Amino acid sequence: MEFYESIAPHYDDIFPLSDTLKGFLVSLGLDRASDSVLDVGSSTGTIPLYLATRARRIIGIDLDPTMIAIAESRLTAENSPTVAFAVGDMTTIDEVFRAEQFSLILCLGNTLVHLRSPEMISGFLARVARLLTPGGRFVFQILNYERIIGRHIEELPLIDNGKVRFERRYHYRSDSPLLDFETRLIVKATGATIENSVSLYPLDRPELDRLLRSTGLTMISCYGDYAGSPYSPESDLLVAVLTGAE
Repeated sequence: MEFYESIAPHYDDIFPLSDTLKGFLVSLGLDRASDSVLDVGSSTGTIPLYLATRARRIIGIDLDPTMIAIAESRLTAENSPTVAFAVGDMTTIDEVFRAEQFSLILCLGNTLVHLRSPEMISGFLARVARLLTPGGRFVFQILNYERIIGRHIEELPLIDNGKVRFERRYHYRSDSPLLDFETRLIVKATGATIENSVSLYPLDRPELDRLLRSTGLTMISCYGDYAGSPYSPESDLLVAVLTGAE
């Protein structure tokens, strides 16, 4: 995953953990004594470390070894009894973890759309369902591709702060439903420029509803942001809370 390896040292400058996301995570109501959490696509470990005092056990996995190395460097004597990180592939989680191991599985940060077909996405959702405890929850967040595709949006809002400038654009293919996500990162301290491109599958809400029929997961709530606004086709995000079988 060259894309993420190259931006890993600057990931938290681009995507810091916002107060709104912190509030959303707290609202999930984790039980420190009993809940076990898997964070799929945990990047530099910010979310598992934030939840360290709110669950019994938290495991973060990411396909990029550089991201995991940064996450592991943040483990301390205080949080390491609760939090662990590992390089892991979201398409094989059921081969690594046992059935009904987690009461909560997270997949945030637009991770899900890195699976490049409906079949890969539905396969992942079915694996998640097998790993959830009875009544356990799966929470994922992606951008709202119903809006992006509907409006043929080619550029996302610029991220510009004291440390980085991050430009994000979409290139639409004529021969494929995939989008090429093209980025340009400027590191202000050094002037270094890092350009990347990765292909994404633009999963939208209608297709998600169709895929869920065969996965063993049921939608509980769907929000348009982490503040809990109801989802609409014009929302910026799609934040879904699903549950497995009772």
